[in-house]
Amino acid sequence: MTKPRWVHPTTTGDPAPLGVHQELDVFYAYEAELLDEWRLDEWLDLVDENFTYLVPAPLVTDQHPQLGYDPSALFMDETRESINENWAARLTDDNIAVSWADRPPVRTRRFLSALRVRSMDRPYTYLARLNVRVAMVRHGTQSGDMTGERFDVVRRAGDSFSIMSRFVVLLDAVVAAPRIRTIV
Repeated sequence: MTKPRWVHPTTTGDPAPLGVHQELDVFYAYEAELLDEWRLDEWLDLVDENFTYLVPAPLVTDQHPQLGYDPSALFMDETRESINENWAARLTDDNIAVSWADRPPVRTRRFLSALRVRSMDRPYTYLARLNVRVAMVRHGTQSGDMTGERFDVVRRAGDSFSIMSRFVVLLDAVVAAPRIRTIV
């Protein structure tokens, strides 16, 4: 059985109400705080049970300046379950001693800008499009970053939101970072 691929979202649809835009701005600041502090268990509470996370390899061409990507080549193809089992589990007190790739931990800072929010066909569901940069450093000398454009499908969940899917198109085809397994 072939796993369905997430389709690059479009920016059609009406702009979301200003209140939704402001709430998502606060929501994303909180999400960045959780991720920068490696509080993945709490971050997982923000994502839908059927969450998907895709980061395809960017295409490098001389022909078109827009962000293109190869849907058959993925840096990351994850679900909520795989992030919980393969990422969050490595950082528990029981496992961190043998998780050499995470020692010492990579320090990160997420920079989010140009948030654009559009309403989708489903009620209380929105496409959030934003520019992202994740700066990383390990040992104070190994540094790098991941920069690109992020497309999230989010749904209202009570007085907050739930992230249903995340699709990131990076600027660089070669990721020079101390840890590629990072939520952008």
